[in-house]
Amino acid sequence: MTRKAIEILRKNPRGYFLMVEGGRIDHSHHFNNAHRALVDTLALEDAVMVALEMTKPEDTLMVVTSDHSHVFAFGGYPKRGNPILGLDDKTSDVDSMPYTTLLYANGPGYNHNFPMGRENLTGMNTEDKNYVQQSAVPRRWDTHGGEDVPVYAHGPMAHLFRGVLEQTYIPHAMAYAACIGPQRDDCERRRHAFHRQVIECPSPHTNRASTLLPFSINLSIVCLFCGLILHFRTFYL
Repeated sequence: MTRKAIEILRKNPRGYFLMVEGGRIDHSHHFNNAHRALVDTLALEDAVMVALEMTKPEDTLMVVTSDHSHVFAFGGYPKRGNPILGLDDKTSDVDSMPYTTLLYANGPGYNHNFPMGRENLTGMNTEDKNYVQQSAVPRRWDTHGGEDVPVYAHGPMAHLFRGVLEQTYIPHAMAYAACIGPQRDDCERRRHAFHRQVIECPSPHTNRASTLLPFSINLSIVCLFCGLILHFRTFYL
């Protein structure tokens, strides 16, 4: 879908804006299904790689982020190389039963039919695509988490996305980079006030962030401003 969207949109000589959403990551986490959440995260990475392949780094700003996390975490201290969907090599120091590497704080994985809300996983295939991870608190769906989520940026104006940012800052920074919406007038004012002593697009290699996404990303978005950066920079600046 990402490839086809870019093939169509790049025909516009004035550039385009494209948002690609990996929404099924979020849905899988709500069901405590880590397998599908991780598979869809890899699908998001595929979309990022396609976008990198089909766009030019000198005139395309790419932003990858998430709108929230989930209550999803490592369940203990698994050894290096432990299967991410498998069991920890240790057992609980309370009920002596095994637990999975990945767990949820709440959600449908809590089981009322067993003592302490969970069953013995010995001999169970926890790597099955339909397996529901255990959770600590019973809920019909898991909830979103509260920790910060990463923001990756690549291309012109990527430096605007450094450090710790308020989430509401991101769309304003994207609009500023492309000189669209309310920011279009700002570019016009900069042209008259400072001529060419305004912010210039840096090298596309400046602050080039990795596209390797951590598994904890949940609802993830890829935003492309192809051609817009170069077009507005040339026209207004």
